[in-house]
Amino acid sequence: MPRAKRPSARWDDASTYEYLCLLVEYSEKQLGKLPKSPTLNKWIGILKAKCGEDFLIGSLKSKYHRMRADYQGICFLRNHTGLGWDEEKQVVVATDEQWSDFTKVYPLLNSLREGLPNLDLYEIVWGSCSATGNLASSTPNPYLDSQEGLTMDTGPRSGEKRPRTIAPAQNKRNKGKAKISYEDSISAMATAFVAKQERAVSSMESRQTDPHSEDLFEQITEIVTAMSEFTCRQRVKALEYIRTQPTTYKMFIKFPQDMRMSGYDSSDDDDDVVLLVCVMDSVIRKIRRQSRVPKHVSSFSGHEKMCELITGHEGLLLEHIRMNRDCFHWLVTLFTVQNRLQETHTLTVQEQLMMFLTMVAHGDSNRRTSYEWKHSGETVSRYIDTISSHLVQLASRFIVPPDFDDVSTVIAENRRFFPYFQGCVGAIDGTHISCVVDADVATAYRNRKGFTSQNVMAVVDFEMKFTYLVAGWEGSCHDARVLNVATSNPAFMFPHAPEGKYYLVDAGYKNKPGFLAPFRGQNYHLHDRRREDGDRRKEMFNYRHASLRNVIERTFGVWKSRFHILRGIPRYPLEKQRDIVIACAVLHNFIKLFSSEEAAFNPEDDAVDDGNAEDDVGEASTQQQQQQQREESNDMGHIRDHIANAMWNDRLD
Repeated sequence: MPRAKRPSARWDDASTYEYLCLLVEYSEKQLGKLPKSPTLNKWIGILKAKCGEDFLIGSLKSKYHRMRADYQGICFLRNHTGLGWDEEKQVVVATDEQWSDFTKVYPLLNSLREGLPNLDLYEIVWGSCSATGNLASSTPNPYLDSQEGLTMDTGPRSGEKRPRTIAPAQNKRNKGKAKISYEDSISAMATAFVAKQERAVSSMESRQTDPHSEDLFEQITEIVTAMSEFTCRQRVKALEYIRTQPTTYKMFIKFPQDMRMSGYDSSDDDDDVVLLVCVMDSVIRKIRRQSRVPKHVSSFSGHEKMCELITGHEGLLLEHIRMNRDCFHWLVTLFTVQNRLQETHTLTVQEQLMMFLTMVAHGDSNRRTSYEWKHSGETVSRYIDTISSHLVQLASRFIVPPDFDDVSTVIAENRRFFPYFQGCVGAIDGTHISCVVDADVATAYRNRKGFTSQNVMAVVDFEMKFTYLVAGWEGSCHDARVLNVATSNPAFMFPHAPEGKYYLVDAGYKNKPGFLAPFRGQNYHLHDRRREDGDRRKEMFNYRHASLRNVIERTFGVWKSRFHILRGIPRYPLEKQRDIVIACAVLHNFIKLFSSEEAAFNPEDDAVDDGNAEDDVGEASTQQQQQQQREESNDMGHIRDHIANAMWNDRLD
């Protein structure tokens, strides 16, 4: 007797809401993870009791993925340029014509125009574990920018904060500024001191006894006694205010009883009390300065180290900063002429840049850099932030799109590639740069290999130079999604190839106009190509395609070997980690342009596992591959077939 077919349950608003509530409760334990089968079996009974629908486990899993995809679509609509978003109603704001044009490019988002009901529940379940690309940033395209041509000082783009310029020491005297009144200066000093003391109390539980407490007690007693303009109650109020401070409590308990009495009048002038506290604090600071032990006592200063590297052996300089002497002088000239960095009384421009270069070249921490260059951690952090921000601005000068009219000599001078790939202008791929994030967003940044990273998409030419770069995407985001957003959102200024030109991409991307991918399901590597089974024509195309596209894998390898900070960026804010990636790409191109002895640094001697050099076919799920196969463009399919046939026919001839 045939088994009766189980009727399929239907999802309505009530069942979807109940399912969301179950996911919200589950997300408190397992953030952003699909529940296991035992939990889903339990939920089937709950949903049947509340909604009267008998769902299958597969139905719950499919609904989970659809709901997560809908939430990611809402996040995309929020950030998309050209569309508005009503925060109160949680719906898209766009005219019918704008929405029609938008859905022609993104047909799967057509159902999200009215938003999602219970969006707050979606936020709880997937708000911190879905890739949104909110921090993603691309290198500017100077040909699409409002400025005419390429300029050395591009300045910040709209919405971009211009980095601060380090001013020379003589400019710190407030020349030409309005004078600040004595009352305002006292008020500002008092406010800063009170805030400092409050932070000290909240961050310290205990403090060892100050060895100079006796001296401090005598000094403060003399000053407090000599201040006749303050009443006794005002002095008592000031002392009681600071008696809980770790540095002054030992002194307070030694004051005479009449100076520690309570019951003062609350109507005393608080400004005078705070001023008294500031005076007492100045005494503490003065005595501590006299007895302070300097931290950096080495006779070999950072300036002397810089001079030794510049005047010493060329190979030693290459090992430290990854560029030769001439290239370094060009970089110093660039920052000096454009007034991006200025010499101070403690740091020259050369030392500022060399300190930054050694840090990104060796991946040193802030503390290690501070010790090596004999400067405070605050100074190191300030210059790292400033120089990386300036290098991001220089991206429009050194990371520029290729010349679409020229054919690379790598292709023109190789019979395996010419004339078959004469329309190729570069290669595209993604790589993962490990990053440090907070625990609440770690799920979104955790990639398929298990570590937190940012997904960086790059376009390179056949001279191993970057021509475009997008950094800041969460590590869980697929490479194809990064490319789709970059090519469709004008804010990313992607350099689209003209008709007849294209970029080489791997099997994880879609074969569409402007992007040539290999044949799917065919052998990809040399040892596989020599096998007897399979379509030899497609195998030959895939082999030569992979050989030419391999330039981007080699570029990633040299890039990460040159700048070890890309192996593990220290715990900086995410925006700063993103800027460091772009800054290293700018330096990579700068070295390619100005270093005449680049071969002296051999990246193979310090090879790094790129983590993306394996076959990318397995990165996309089977369902995604099938969908991409259905959507592949017939135009690029014809071009690919024509190239494959020409290669095979020429081989037979």
